[in-house]
Amino acid sequence: MLFNSYSFLFVFLPVALVGYDVAARFSQRAVVVWLGAVSLGFYGWREPRLLAVLLGSVGLNYGAAALIGAGSGGRAPERVLGRVLGRVLGGVGPRFWLTLAIVLNLGVLGYYKYFAATARFLRGAFGLPGQWQSVALPLGISFFTFTQIAYLVDLMRDGARDRSRDGDRDRERGQAGRYDFASYLLFVTFFPHLIAGPILHHREMMPQFQRAARRLNLADFTVGATWLVLGLGKKVLVADRFAGTAYGVFGAQGRLGAGIAWEGALAYALELYFDFSGYSDMALGLARMFSIDFPLNFNSPYKSASAIEGWQRWHMTLGRYIFSYIYNPVTRLVRRYRLRQGKGVTRRERANAATFVLVVAMPMLFTMFVAGIWHGAGAQFMVFGLLHGVFLSINNGWRQWRRGRRYSFARVGGGMWWTRITGRVGHVASVGVTFLGALVTLVFFRSASVGQAVSVLAGMVGLHRAGAAGTVSALATISMRRAAVEIAVGLAMVWFLPNTQQILARFRPSLQKTAWEDGGQGRGLLRWMPTAGWAATVGVLFFVVLVELQEPSTFLYFQF
Repeated sequence: MLFNSYSFLFVFLPVALVGYDVAARFSQRAVVVWLGAVSLGFYGWREPRLLAVLLGSVGLNYGAAALIGAGSGGRAPERVLGRVLGRVLGGVGPRFWLTLAIVLNLGVLGYYKYFAATARFLRGAFGLPGQWQSVALPLGISFFTFTQIAYLVDLMRDGARDRSRDGDRDRERGQAGRYDFASYLLFVTFFPHLIAGPILHHREMMPQFQRAARRLNLADFTVGATWLVLGLGKKVLVADRFAGTAYGVFGAQGRLGAGIAWEGALAYALELYFDFSGYSDMALGLARMFSIDFPLNFNSPYKSASAIEGWQRWHMTLGRYIFSYIYNPVTRLVRRYRLRQGKGVTRRERANAATFVLVVAMPMLFTMFVAGIWHGAGAQFMVFGLLHGVFLSINNGWRQWRRGRRYSFARVGGGMWWTRITGRVGHVASVGVTFLGALVTLVFFRSASVGQAVSVLAGMVGLHRAGAAGTVSALATISMRRAAVEIAVGLAMVWFLPNTQQILARFRPSLQKTAWEDGGQGRGLLRWMPTAGWAATVGVLFFVVLVELQEPSTFLYFQF
């Protein structure tokens, strides 16, 4: 089911809200059971048969959590389940069950996302027999798989650090493995995040699901509904407007001239930006309507002045995940290896090129390679990830080099005003360079193959003649002049307007307060308040969205 559909907005969501309010009259557990049930209904709305994959994944990982946490205290049902399973399946340790669960999770994910594509590649490369057709990809499989892997890893870490049976202290810490099946099911399947994120962490969400039941809160409902409508506006009125240009350019056959290649790349960059930004707004807004706070997942990444900052702003929960569970463990392994050899990993030693490559660049490249193939099985996704790894490594190297070379234009002359001017110019230049680097990676991200991506990039740098043969018919529906105006307006919105959480900043719309407090707030007319004027504005926006919502389009991140 799509957030941007009549069935969701006028059937599913009202039923979910009314049921939530009724369940809250009885108990907290009734609320958890109701939200878990409607979340399963949301997931199985279009493809009920794929609901078995989700439920199988939840059951597998809940059983693994019981085995891993069998000796770490917890509530009686989970402790008994873990001990019973442990006796039936053998007296092996929790590390075995963690490893087995991760292998099974990745095996299921690999089958649905990569098996058919890999088989077709091997068949073409080596002439192997057989025909392999793609299987239906369960929506959100990457999100609910990685969410649960993180849960199991944290459960293992918590059990290793502390086997305390102090339930109150465990709940305060948000320690994993302390929750009944209904709460765990809701944590994994809560419908606002299930399909395309954010990737939730149990320490953030479980305490919210465990708190005392509360009925619909008018303030939370109002803020959440406003956020939902603003996200709908981004998706329906902005992102979908760029989709036609991007589709026409990347679907064209033959060589592209510089103008049309740039328009296609920029149109897709803006389509993806507003599409994912809109989805993230809708997810956080929907959760807030149920008085649940989600972590922020999108924070104006095209305003980033470095590759590192870009990953801190784009798909923020994915970045948090891969650096916490992939990059940091790999880095620790590399550092332990060096320490066993009698070599250090201090800042001065990392200034050495060979040490920097081993300690920083190689773990970064590996991490971003994994992030690339997380998005898809094609070689273009591998290149996408590796390019990000290269940019992040260069950024880290630049920071390493600059630490010992503090330089101020004020020393040259001109005083503070000159420093401010040069600093501003430098910031604008950094944002521009960072955006261009991101644009190159997005060409690979959007292309059907590495060859097509290289062809589009070649067109962007002027290596192809404009109006090359074979492209006119495919691009006939695109007005270059209109597309150029739309792109200019889109870039202005991205760079000069506050984002949604800044507009709503006064009402603390997410878990990471600093993510929007540090970025400033909407000013004047762009600072949301519960007033009649804002109510009328949001109402008009919602009406326009409904008028345009004749054929709802899917979200781009649904394919991941």
